[in-house]
Amino acid sequence: MYVLIIYDISDNQVRADLSNYLKCKGFTRIQRSAFIGRPVPAVLRDVERSLPRYVKSESDVVHLIPLLEYSVKHIKVYGRPLADISTERSLLVIE
Repeated sequence: MYVLIIYDISDNQVRADLSNYLKCKGFTRIQRSAFIGRPVPAVLRDVERSLPRYVKSESDVVHLIPLLEYSVKHIKVYGRPLADISTERSLLVIE
């Protein structure tokens, strides 16, 4: 299963921290405030538990949207994407 995470965070530092966290968890940035990934279940649980701590004000919001593989394979992109979306599952490697 793929997961799309999109957010609107008002604080610049919190927004940067969330972006870095998602990258470390293996997600790929597809827009400034949108990431997609195919995390293993343990990583997905960690992400789901961690996301609420990035919501600091009433105007902040984070959406975690599960996507079926079919949906990801049929995404249409118009313009220049920030990254290609891999349909292969990759494990998080920490060195």
